[in-house]
Amino acid sequence: MAARRASALHVAVDEPAPPRAPRRRDPAGTRAAILSAAQAMMVEHGPDGLTLSDVARRAGVNRGTAYQHFATRDELVAAVLDRLFATTKRSLDARPPTSADAGLDQTVAYLVEHPALVRIAFFRLLAGVPNPRHELWADYLARVQHLAAGGRDDVDAEMLAVVLLGATLFWALRVQSGAERAADTGRYARELKRLLLYGAVAPAQHPDLVQAVHGGVKSARGQRARARQKQRRP
Repeated sequence: MAARRASALHVAVDEPAPPRAPRRRDPAGTRAAILSAAQAMMVEHGPDGLTLSDVARRAGVNRGTAYQHFATRDELVAAVLDRLFATTKRSLDARPPTSADAGLDQTVAYLVEHPALVRIAFFRLLAGVPNPRHELWADYLARVQHLAAGGRDDVDAEMLAVVLLGATLFWALRVQSGAERAADTGRYARELKRLLLYGAVAPAQHPDLVQAVHGGVKSARGQRARARQKQRRP
């Protein structure tokens, strides 16, 4: 009986272990996991609070693997912004607005519904990180220029685009922080449209503002004309 046990033990010891299944390499999946982890951390703390070691830990990969995909923190931040802004552009392009009213509603609703985009946009500006997707701004500016076309000839469409986006980003941030109700977004959008159509104050009651606006327009036109002249000079 002892011999049989010894024989069984001998067989068990001598049998080779089943081969391990090789680990599948998935560089694209690993890169996506690193980007998702970095984006989540940027939403929480901004790009200044990002380290490749912390991102690797959150993504479930070792630090060396993270460095294989992104050599520096700045490279990783730029890749996160590029992916986020590209996703935003695809989403907006997939549902082109059919009117100015629909376009304003779409922009306001999208920002309110995407807190990651709003928080990262603010953090990016605070950190002074360059915008990797200039075409997203160019598309938005073109929409505002189209909106202003045929209206008053003294409208600076580029500055109007900054005002509209800044106000809407701030509204979205207030909703996402709980300072405002999402149900009131319609009120915000309606007031935005009213300001675009009619303005907020009566010009006759505020001649100082009238002078400031018209004087500023003339000054800005003069500056642009002088800049064009300089560009033409050999």
